[in-house]
Amino acid sequence: MDIQNMKIRPYQKADLPKLVGLFNEVYRGSHEFIPYTEEKLRAELEEASSILVVADEQGRILGLGLLRREWHGEEIQLCAQPGQQKIEEQLLSAIESQARSGEISTVVDSEDCDRIEFFVARGYKPDGSLYHMVAELDQPRAVPVPQGYLLRGLKPTEEEELIEVVNAAYEGERLRLGALARWHSEDPAFSAAWVQMAEHKNRLVAAVVARSDRDFNQHYHAKRGYLGPAATLPAHQGKGLGKALTAQALNFLREHGLERASLYTWSGNVAALKVLKSLGFRVSHEWQILTKSIGV
Repeated sequence: MDIQNMKIRPYQKADLPKLVGLFNEVYRGSHEFIPYTEEKLRAELEEASSILVVADEQGRILGLGLLRREWHGEEIQLCAQPGQQKIEEQLLSAIESQARSGEISTVVDSEDCDRIEFFVARGYKPDGSLYHMVAELDQPRAVPVPQGYLLRGLKPTEEEELIEVVNAAYEGERLRLGALARWHSEDPAFSAAWVQMAEHKNRLVAAVVARSDRDFNQHYHAKRGYLGPAATLPAHQGKGLGKALTAQALNFLREHGLERASLYTWSGNVAALKVLKSLGFRVSHEWQILTKSIGV
């Protein structure tokens, strides 16, 4: 393939149908693959701060690179047809130039040694792992409520307080206003009551968001729930609220007919991993996190 007849340009809305085909071709066979639709891919692309595509003279899209500004920093994703390393090299260089922080990261399937080697050869270094963990909901969990705290569901009028707790706990913008409405639009069964909260002296201090894993359930004919990470205000950490809320959320999912729970965490969160394993979670899949320091 003659890369001289290709060009890198910004993403255009008209590219979306072609990108759906590219994503489905590249990611088919990956962990828990669910085919992309235009709606699903559009939502992912809207979260990116920069999107570049590689197109040939006939307008065919051969690759895509995007940059997301996550709460933990900037993250790169490349998507190109297998074997098109030259395209990926050009995309990587172009998308790195869009970064605004001193460090960028990417996430690669831990079993994809060639992919890991590609990034390592270009200055990326291993920086832990991202785990997908699952737990069976075949029995209720004990909920060890710390003294002085009340566990309950979120009230519909408390979204601002939820966002304040989560963002303060993670020292970054993890949630924005409108999250409850968006989750409800994605799954009509969802309501504020699915969000498990800890209250102390009439103030919300910790949270765990429980949801149904709707796309997975529809595609795989399953009954699985999803938990967001436990978020606890700094002054209330170390008291067991994360474990209590996670156990409560698991029981909530079970009571609503779900048979398994799913979540994501990273290998450096040793305390959380210990709690999760004590609640019956096991690692279902692992991705390697790779980071690179760059000049800005």
